Amino acid sequence: MEKSPEETDAQQPLLNFGGQGRELWCEGGEEAFVRRMIEESSKISTQCLWFTTLVSKSSSLPGIRSAMKQARALDSRTIEMAQGQKKSRIRAWTFLDPIQREAWCAKRWR
Repeated sequence: MEKSPEETDAQQPLLNFGGQGRELWCEGGEEAFVRRMIEESSKISTQCLWFTTLVSKSSSLPGIRSAMKQARALDSRTIEMAQGQKKSRIRAWTFLDPIQREAWCAKRWR
């Protein structure tokens, strides 16, 4: 028995994002996108205290960590998040050592 369009649509998972295809897709996937972001951030390393990105796939993390080491990030962090069944994480990295971070903050926020 063939299913009605309503029944077929009801079985499709709901996506929690929207946008144009070129905004949602990157050749090489999430890991390649973040690797490029890390490489680009290293070129402006002193202009930002911390760089951040959302990472959906935990399988992307090893490659992202490797890219951060390769780019010579001095510190990096993972912030785990969950909302219901959805799990993701924020990856943050900086090219500034603690003394440079303090100076960066003092120059801009005090």
